[in-house]
Amino acid sequence: MTTYRAYLIDGNNRVTSCKPVDAETDAGALQAARQFVDGCDVEVWLLDRMIGRLKRTNRVN
Repeated sequence: MTTYRAYLIDGNNRVTSCKPVDAETDAGALQAARQFVDGCDVEVWLLDRMIGRLKRTNRVN
């Protein structure tokens, strides 16, 4: 299993946090990183290669 990095990106396009994501494939890493998409974008990286960017969801209260 490979450890990817999920960077949480705020509305000003700044990294606010980094979370490790363990997955066997790029697609698996993107799927696992969806848990962090809530009010911020999430970029998933493996070393110096960006796997993808997940767009934020907005909660309606």
